[in-house]
Amino acid sequence: MISNEIMVEVVRVEQSKCQQPGDTFIIGNRTPSGMCCRAFHAIYPSVVAMRFSEACSWEEDGHLDVTCPDGFVTYRLKRNI
Repeated sequence: MISNEIMVEVVRVEQSKCQQPGDTFIIGNRTPSGMCCRAFHAIYPSVVAMRFSEACSWEEDGHLDVTCPDGFVTYRLKRNI
């Protein structure tokens, strides 16, 4: 079974001090420390899909952008191959 690590990078921040552009997290078998729990819950369904597949139809050039529930931070998800 495929089990990719997913690299999450902060690509956009507006009106927030919770993350900085360029912050990165690796999601493997544990939840990354330093990531907002609300943002983690927003990206988690996409992370699971990307971890256990080679490609998803909604990916754009091998990545997926997800915005936090507050709309302030955009995360880019990529497979860490």
